[in-house]
Amino acid sequence: MNVLPVIDAVVARLKEKLPTLAVEYFPEKPAEYRLNHPKGALLVSYAGSRFDKPNDIGTVIQPQTILLCVTVVFRQLNGKQGAVDVLDVVRRILGGYTPPNCRRRIWLTREVFVGEVKGLWQYALDFATESVFIEDSDLPSGPLLTEVNYEERE
Repeated sequence: MNVLPVIDAVVARLKEKLPTLAVEYFPEKPAEYRLNHPKGALLVSYAGSRFDKPNDIGTVIQPQTILLCVTVVFRQLNGKQGAVDVLDVVRRILGGYTPPNCRRRIWLTREVFVGEVKGLWQYALDFATESVFIEDSDLPSGPLLTEVNYEERE
């Protein structure tokens, strides 16, 4: 399962539902990040995956839990359109949403106060969804199936 389409879908959903806010991918260099929006931003990141044991059917097929995070960075902590208010909205937007190629809806796993730096309040909302990893195998070519017979032959 490719993870990037899941991240892209989460970013697109947040942009669609919250058009007045900045919704971005988590920055490559977080220490250099500058908030340019007058209110705040939602930064979407991939936190990793967990894989369950593969199903033993001759090929590798594993349930994959995809872990994602939205970091809320806001100039205001409380009140309408503050960090806490926006967290409530983000929870409602993402909780229960099914990204493409996922077999389970998003569920929330954790929310934590990251801190305040230079007047910017930060919270992290962790969430997950589930997909399936299927190995990319090059199977040998065999004869084409030309007949299906439902009766046993001796």
